[in-house]
Amino acid sequence: MKLRRDIIKPPRLYFEDESEERHSNWLELLFDLIFVAAVSLLASNLNSNYSFTTFLQSIPLFFAIWWGWLGHTIYLSRFGVDDFMHRFYTMAQMIVVAIMAINTKDALGATGPEFAISYAILRFMLVAEYIRAGRIVPEARALTHHYSIGFGIAAGLWGVSAFTPAPWRFLLWGLAIVVDLLTPLTAGKIHQQFPLHPTHLPERFGLLTIILIGEAVVGIVFLIGTLGLTLETGITGLMGFIVAFSIWWGYFEEARGAEARVEEKGEEIGRYQLWLYAHFPLLLGIVATAMGVKHVISHGLGSVLSSSEVWLLCGSLALALTALSFIFLSSFNWHECVSRVLLYFRIPYYILIILVICTGFLGSILPGSLILGLLTLLCVVKVILSLREPPEELMCDIY
Repeated sequence: MKLRRDIIKPPRLYFEDESEERHSNWLELLFDLIFVAAVSLLASNLNSNYSFTTFLQSIPLFFAIWWGWLGHTIYLSRFGVDDFMHRFYTMAQMIVVAIMAINTKDALGATGPEFAISYAILRFMLVAEYIRAGRIVPEARALTHHYSIGFGIAAGLWGVSAFTPAPWRFLLWGLAIVVDLLTPLTAGKIHQQFPLHPTHLPERFGLLTIILIGEAVVGIVFLIGTLGLTLETGITGLMGFIVAFSIWWGYFEEARGAEARVEEKGEEIGRYQLWLYAHFPLLLGIVATAMGVKHVISHGLGSVLSSSEVWLLCGSLALALTALSFIFLSSFNWHECVSRVLLYFRIPYYILIILVICTGFLGSILPGSLILGLLTLLCVVKVILSLREPPEELMCDIY
């Protein structure tokens, strides 16, 4: 019996042939769903207790989950090959992510050590991939060596934290996150020599974004199914759908966040990093807004939410809209961003974000359903604003 020749393929640099079109494969989509499960379990805390305290506690955990997904995605964008070894290795990573997801809900409490050790294993598996890539692709060894050291130190801190009592455990988590963030940011010219694939990474981000938006819609549907379809749940559910649709529209139509992008050289690499890192507050805002909408539906049309709950709902939506603006601005260089043409074109969007935030002042006098109605109206206005024809000076950059 002869084995197939594509069982094991060596890693390769995809930027060497940028004309080669790449799309997400089915395994990558399955990998995304495991991470979305972790996000859903984390969001359940916010669903049970919709407060700023729970929101702030969720941020570092949400970042760790997103960063774990990002590390795997960026590696595949540079070096990934679809062979059997990669498939089995990815399946092993998915098992680790599943264990991590199970321990996410109470990661700041009883299951903190289990979450930390599973996350450390996931990051060490990424380090192993970079070490292998450096051995097989010698021209990229400077980059893989830099990443292996930085990510390895961070993974080690996560591992040590599993055996460290709170609150010192959380200090190690914070230090590990800082090391993880600094690793790609300090790569400098090494990072620029090996740009990411211009079509693969934007598509991966687009898919994760649409999955989380879809998860928000599914959550609303299940909640209405549990409470029963009435005039009250129908109206508030419809408003939630419109808010979700406006975010989808803002990302894929207005900001064009999933379009192919090229990682520029020199100072312009900041534009690419702005686009990349703006996705974290966007996804965080989407999840928190979805939990706020469900909170409004659960309380009914006439119920008045607490002031903090209203501010969290308005702030979460404003966070998502602000992130969409940053993703839009990442298409322009610094001089274009401060130009009057672009500034005047974007002023209505900035005013709208301010109005979303200021809606929080009405929380003490209006029921939650009317607050959601005002936010829905502002989202509709945002979609209408995106239908405007951009100034000719901006057309070449947007399109």
